[in-house]
Amino acid sequence: MMTNSPVEQPVTRAHDGVRVALVEDDHELREALAENLRLNGIEVAQADSARTFFEALRASPIDVAIIDVNLPDASGFELARGLARGEARPGVIILTARVGHHDRRQGYAEGADLYMTKPVDSEELLLAVRNLARRVRDARGTPAQSGADHSAWTLDVARKLLLSPRGVSIVLSGREVLLLEQFIKAAGEPVSRASLAAIMGYGMPGPENRGLDAALRRLRDKAAAQGLELPLLIIHSIGIRFVAPFRLS
Repeated sequence: MMTNSPVEQPVTRAHDGVRVALVEDDHELREALAENLRLNGIEVAQADSARTFFEALRASPIDVAIIDVNLPDASGFELARGLARGEARPGVIILTARVGHHDRRQGYAEGADLYMTKPVDSEELLLAVRNLARRVRDARGTPAQSGADHSAWTLDVARKLLLSPRGVSIVLSGREVLLLEQFIKAAGEPVSRASLAAIMGYGMPGPENRGLDAALRRLRDKAAAQGLELPLLIIHSIGIRFVAPFRLS
C-alpha cells in the first residue's frame, strides 16, 4: 500500500545491517531497486526529492546514499557535494541516465565514490552497495586522536566561536553567531535564504540586496584562513543547509 510520503520510517534490524538512502524521482524504478536491495538484507529509506532525502537522514544514519542527478528540487551533484563535506560521511553512488564524460567527471569531483549509469544491473548495484558500506564502516571505525570529538561542529555563543570537530576555532561576529544559530535550530533541515536574511536584518535577498551573500562569503573566508571548509550546502530554490552534525556548547 502506498503512503503519502516516499520516506520510510526506520526499520529495526540487526546491528550490522546496511542502511541505504535511495533518492530517485521515478517511482517505478525506485520501488524496483529498493525491493531488490531489501530482498538481499539491505535496509532502504526511499526519497523522491532532496527535501525527503534530508528527512530520511534525520530519521536515521545511513551507510550509503544512491542519488539520481535530475531531482525536482535540487541537483544530485549538490547532494553529493554536501554529503562529502560531512565528518561521518556515507558512501555516495550517483545513479543517472547521464552518460557523458563531463557529467561523470563532475560526479566524482563533487564527492561520489561510484558513478553508475541507467539501466543498472541489480546484482552489480547490490555488490557496489555492500563493498562501499564495508569501506565506509571500516573508515568510521578508525581510532580518534587525542580524545577529540570527530562528530560535530560546535557553536560557542558566549565566546563567539565556531569550533570544528577537530577543535580548530573561528572567531565570529555577533551577526555570524545569529546566522549559525538558525542552522542549529533547523536541526539539519534547509533554512530559506529569505528567513536568514530577515533574521540578520538584511531584508529580502535579491539582485540589489546581497547582504546575506556577503555575510556567507566572509564566514567562508574566515574558515578558509584556518584551513577549514564550512559544511554549508546551498540548494537552489530551497535554501541553505548545514550538512554536518552541529550543536551548542
